[in-house]
Amino acid sequence: MIADPSQSELRVLVVAPTGKDANNIAAALLKAGIHTAICPNLSAVAWEIPKGCGAVLLTEEALTYERYGDLAQAFNAQPKWSTIPVALIVKGGVTANIREDAVRALGQRSNLWIIERPMRAATLISTLRSALNGRKQQFEVRDLLQERDELLASLERKVEDRTAKLQELNAELEAFSYSVSHDLRAPLRAMERYARILYEDHADRLSEEGRHFAYRITKNAEKMDRLMLDVLAISRVSRSELAVAALDLDELLEEVIDQYPELAAIRRHIAIKAPLGKVLADRPSLIQCFSNLLQNAVKFIPKERTPEIRVFTQPVEEMLRITVADNGVGIDPKAHTRIFGMFERASPSDVPGTGIGLAIVKKAVARMAGTVGVESEPGRGASFWVQLPRVAA
Repeated sequence: MIADPSQSELRVLVVAPTGKDANNIAAALLKAGIHTAICPNLSAVAWEIPKGCGAVLLTEEALTYERYGDLAQAFNAQPKWSTIPVALIVKGGVTANIREDAVRALGQRSNLWIIERPMRAATLISTLRSALNGRKQQFEVRDLLQERDELLASLERKVEDRTAKLQELNAELEAFSYSVSHDLRAPLRAMERYARILYEDHADRLSEEGRHFAYRITKNAEKMDRLMLDVLAISRVSRSELAVAALDLDELLEEVIDQYPELAAIRRHIAIKAPLGKVLADRPSLIQCFSNLLQNAVKFIPKERTPEIRVFTQPVEEMLRITVADNGVGIDPKAHTRIFGMFERASPSDVPGTGIGLAIVKKAVARMAGTVGVESEPGRGASFWVQLPRVAA
């Protein structure tokens, strides 16, 4: 809310050192409802300005009364929104140099109004009211700027509070991740181990239904363990700090294939069209992305079909698109967007998986300023692509 300026803010500081001019002017202005303060000299005006000033009224004699550096300094010290009006009463018929002399005396931050003698009181009052109206608008700007600063300060405090809460939530998430990786997985692995022993070493003592149940316990425990690992993986991808650097994709893909036995076993069926080029990315995150994409490519190829996996790149403006194409079962176009969500799957129910792998890829790529997508139709394989900032050769 913009407040009306106070009387002190709109008072007129008067300097008229000849005779009783100052008293006469002050009396006329007060009668018109304009508040004044009489100052003996320019230094006194400079002293009064910080206490509140709507305008300054000077007679020509005041400019030669003493040094005026103090007043010019007071004007120049005003905030950017403030330009104090100065009404200067001069003799009629003076040369045009009086304006230049006054501006030189008062500084460039003064807003000068010239009133020539002889003058009528109505002219003086009208001039000062116009000057004070302009001054009121300056105070409105001041109040708006103050409101803006208060709003920005409030927003900064809210951001700080929410950042603190977010850090607290992240700490809780880290504690939960630790619990999942240690406290929850340990009994789950024990359950899976005991069920496996029961199924493999004591099968002859179990009925066919008992063996079936033991087998189902084993498989579901394995699935739950994989699910926990995937949840931990997407948690790490979301929270880890990125170290973005120029990465050679040929070297990185070879490293991924060497790290995973199921990929190394079919290396001769993975065709990499080198050179792939370089991108700006975080190495661990990119390894996570392509290990998921390549393992998916292998997983969704029918057992009776020889795998044919291709990896190639193409520039797209300032980005580089890396495509992993397979000859698998393919994906219905209606599911192309959905499969990048958490726990979403478009694969046959007999294919193992948790539905988190592609969500990890999307999250990691987004944090590296990239995008992901897929082109596929049922029975015609799938081409998953990742676009990342390209490093010029």
